[in-house]
Amino acid sequence: MTPPTPKQLARAAGPVLFALILAFGPSELTPVGLRTLAVTAWMILWLITEAVPIIATSLLPLALFPLLGIASSRDAAAPYGNELVFLFLGGFLLAAALETWQSHVRVAYRLVLAVGITGRRAVLGIMLATAFISAWISNTATAAMMYPIAMAMAALFPAGRAGDDTRTALMLGVAYAATLGGMATMIGSPPNLVVVSGIKELAGESVSFAQFMALGLPITLILVPTCWFLLVFVAFKATAGLGDNARDMLRARLDGLGPIRGGEARVLAIFSVTALAWFLRERKEFGTFSLPGLVDLFPRVSDSAIAVIAAVLLFLVSGTTKSGESRPLLTWPEARKIPWDVLLFFGGGLSLADAIEKHGLTTWLAGHLTGLAGMPPVVLYLGLAITVLVLSELASNLAVAAMMMPLCVALAKTLDQPPMVLMLVAGFAASTGFMLPVATPPNAILFGTGLISVRQMAKAGFLLDIVSVLVVVAVLTFLVPIVLGR
Repeated sequence: MTPPTPKQLARAAGPVLFALILAFGPSELTPVGLRTLAVTAWMILWLITEAVPIIATSLLPLALFPLLGIASSRDAAAPYGNELVFLFLGGFLLAAALETWQSHVRVAYRLVLAVGITGRRAVLGIMLATAFISAWISNTATAAMMYPIAMAMAALFPAGRAGDDTRTALMLGVAYAATLGGMATMIGSPPNLVVVSGIKELAGESVSFAQFMALGLPITLILVPTCWFLLVFVAFKATAGLGDNARDMLRARLDGLGPIRGGEARVLAIFSVTALAWFLRERKEFGTFSLPGLVDLFPRVSDSAIAVIAAVLLFLVSGTTKSGESRPLLTWPEARKIPWDVLLFFGGGLSLADAIEKHGLTTWLAGHLTGLAGMPPVVLYLGLAITVLVLSELASNLAVAAMMMPLCVALAKTLDQPPMVLMLVAGFAASTGFMLPVATPPNAILFGTGLISVRQMAKAGFLLDIVSVLVVVAVLTFLVPIVLGR
């Protein structure tokens, strides 16, 4: 008889854990609260172990909440239509159009050529290109797009220790920059949207696209060059040079893309106007001077509405291909390739978070956190960030971010802290796992190339973990009072 696989064991463990909590769970919870806790544990186990596809786990609230009396079908389903889900949908569709018309490749080549292709500059160039693109496109998609470019460049380094070290720094640079770039904007990484939606649903507050970027962009701007320094000067002394062949190769590929025109020009125009609209949606106050925002003309317009308008335009506007064919900027077969399961994951997480809040689980959690009372805020933030970092090294950063949102609300109530601040700390910290291939999708993608060992990733990732946690806590401690008034 064939023994069960780890995934089969984890699949069975979910319902078993659910039953054990129902039978032996904490007595201080109400019956419906205990059932909510049991479903929460079941979902967390399946998310961490990836025992079933993420879409199946995301649908558990719709399946179980009505059966268990936790929520009606209508109440359980409502969070799946949250406006922030549609913000990410619009971002996904914009990314699909950029990829369809090869605009992302053009940006990557130009940035690498602008910075330089000799030795350490090559690593910096591809990291800057990766981080920039990842701020606007899913970090997973960015890593998948950039690693072939990195592999082509890596093949040009000479054999020997210097070449091997430079190759390793280059490949890790893509993985890390994809994660760090994704921290810059609300749509850059799935955990970011989990945080923003959690703040809205659990804390009753909101963070705009511009506000989030005012917090995330400084973190990215500090950590990308810091990461580059750690890779090429500390962890791996990347002293090898590329030679003139690399410049010729990149120039040839860039020339092969031709000038920006036709459909590509229109996609870039829609993308640029969308990004500008996100920045200008809210009124900007500069002392005595006030810059009107889109809300002054359209009081109910939101970041989600802007994203959906852009997505609809992609289907309506046509562009000319290099072969002279006129076609929509985005077709449905191309749109179908976006990660729909991630959108459902957000809905499932919001539905679960709503039940956790309604049935007293946050209050119950808060009662177990009173020992942290009296700690200085910065120490509390650092302890929270380190805890989330350790979890994100062992599990999906998306799952960790989702798990931490209700816990942060409970912690905030216990310590009389703004829940928004703790949720932001936990959210950014969820993207700081750099040691293991399982920590983030970009880590897994680059590890899959076979050019990086676990030992090499752990060596560089340990250093970056320490620095990134300190930077996240320092930047948020300083900027949140300025940007959010908390």
